[in-house]
Amino acid sequence: MSFEHDKRVIIYPNYLDNRKTVAQGRRIPKDLACEAPNALEILDCVTKGLKLEGEAEMKSYSRDWMVPGRVRVKLRNDDGSPVNPEIPSRRDLLIKVAELVPRHPGRVNGRPAAVAAAVEKQQAAASGSGAGSKQQQKKKGRKK
Repeated sequence: MSFEHDKRVIIYPNYLDNRKTVAQGRRIPKDLACEAPNALEILDCVTKGLKLEGEAEMKSYSRDWMVPGRVRVKLRNDDGSPVNPEIPSRRDLLIKVAELVPRHPGRVNGRPAAVAAAVEKQQAAASGSGAGSKQQQKKKGRKK
C-alpha cells in the first residue's frame, strides 16, 4: 500500500490578510499583505495572473475557521524544478499573490466591494448629518 503525498502548496486567505497578526496566521509582512482576501480572488490571481495550476477547496483554516476556503497551487514540476522560475518558493508565491489581489476585478479601490460600499455609506452619513437634516423642535409641556 503506497500513499501519494500531495506536494501542492496551500494558501489560506489568512496568510495574506493585513488585518491579521502573525499569531492569527499572517505569513507575510503587514505592508505587503492585502485587505480581506478570499479564496476565489486568490485562485483567480494564481491561475490568470501568475499562470499556475490552482484548485479551490472549501476547507477552513484551523486558527480562524470562520474564513472559508483555501487554494492549492502546483509550485513545482514532478522533477522538482519550479513551474514559474520567477516564483521559486512559497514565500515568493504569497508575496506575488498579495500584490495581485488588490487589482482583482471584483474589488473597488483595492478593497472588497462590500467593504468599499460600507465605507462610502459611512462617509456620506458623516458629511450629511449636520447640513439639511434638522427637524423642527417641538415644545414639550402644557399649553397656555
